[in-house]
Amino acid sequence: MLIQKPFRICVSPSRFLSELTWIEENREKELLLPGMVEIRVHCVGINFRDVLKSRGLYPHTRPFAQPDDEQPKVNRDRELGSDFVGTIVRVDLTTTTNFQVGDHVVGATSHGTYHSHIICNSQLIIRIPSDFPLTDKQLCDMPTPLLTVIYSLKYRVHLKPYETVLIHAATGAGGQMCIQYCQYIGARVIATARTEEKRRFLREYYGIEHVFNSRDTSFVNNIRQILPQGVDVIVNSLSGNLLKEPIKLLAYHGHFVEWGKRDIYDKNYLSMFQLRSDCSFHVIDFISLADHVSPLMRLMLEEAIDLFVQRKLRAVEPTVTYEPFQVIEALLRCNSGQVMGKTVFRITSSDQPLIINRKQSNSLLKVVSDNTMFPLEVCNQGTILISGGFGGLGLTMSRWMIEQRGVKHIALMSRRTLTELEKPSNPQYDDWLRLKRITKEYNAHVDVVQADVTNFQQVHDLIERFNKTSYP
Repeated sequence: MLIQKPFRICVSPSRFLSELTWIEENREKELLLPGMVEIRVHCVGINFRDVLKSRGLYPHTRPFAQPDDEQPKVNRDRELGSDFVGTIVRVDLTTTTNFQVGDHVVGATSHGTYHSHIICNSQLIIRIPSDFPLTDKQLCDMPTPLLTVIYSLKYRVHLKPYETVLIHAATGAGGQMCIQYCQYIGARVIATARTEEKRRFLREYYGIEHVFNSRDTSFVNNIRQILPQGVDVIVNSLSGNLLKEPIKLLAYHGHFVEWGKRDIYDKNYLSMFQLRSDCSFHVIDFISLADHVSPLMRLMLEEAIDLFVQRKLRAVEPTVTYEPFQVIEALLRCNSGQVMGKTVFRITSSDQPLIINRKQSNSLLKVVSDNTMFPLEVCNQGTILISGGFGGLGLTMSRWMIEQRGVKHIALMSRRTLTELEKPSNPQYDDWLRLKRITKEYNAHVDVVQADVTNFQQVHDLIERFNKTSYP
């Protein structure tokens, strides 16, 4: 790609993925601080955290649809990306570093990588050997997943060869790196995945004998049957009820490694009784290591590169590559929850044309008045009908409308039944319980109605029914 001016991704204040755009970055030759380098970014790995940031949902503490200027700084973070491969184009000449212009490097940063150029602390990068077995596209998704694994299992858990590790959601990049590292150490692996296709992949590609379904808690009894004494380490990224059940599988002196953040920022409670057998609970936040430029970061980067050079680890499969103009498509794919392996996209290494906006479009700054959508009459005397109301978004919107806009009557429309919604195995079960609590606290009313939004007659009859009530 011929670069005339630096550019970066622009996250709209609306936080809609569909409004992501590339814009020029007005940056002069800023003075490099000691130990810093400027890097031309070739390609970056996409993390689910990028999806959450672009939607204003990271780190899960942001109230739904609240403007950025009303948020703490951490919730205003629009800098997407952490992992990258690139070439150094400028170094700080006032301090001694091991890097020079032209060095081919890989690294991680907490300050965003969806840029044509970034400035990064030299402690957070490492030179790529000329005989390195992975391509840039395979390597650029490595730092966060693999370093999270090394930090969790080597420096926190001190994993031993004879121990058993249960890995949840094991087909993602972090899960696959975790499997490979455990197999390298000599630990026994048990895994879970959401679909039969993913479970078959784990059996065939990694040779894992015991792979279970993570859509519900059935794996708990299945694992108890083969390991009555429990497992030594649980690497968890599940949430809600799926977090509370697996911890019961910990063996004596076991370790529970928490990679997820949702339950933490939702302030959910976990019974300490499950840790009674001298067990440990580890909350892993890899990005904080990069934030504080921990010396451990450079050490782990060196370890990671060495493991690939020695052929102890291999690339995550599959790795799907996108061009810069496909950034929305790439993030939507990650948002689907159906991703296996890793998603990356090329930036300056792309040979595809890219439209760069010279300035942020005024349409991105358009804000709809709260009173337009939520007049007092509607909040107090009307009913708001939500299609797909049983999903996580529908339930979250309902809570927000009750808490922040004073809505008193909401109808959740779905093809599913209330009985299905209230099953503990339902992924939205915890969201439903929270909504019921909020409804009671604010003296509101939530009605559950069964209808298919694609069936005109069903929707027509439903609206007619509401129009005949006291709250149309």
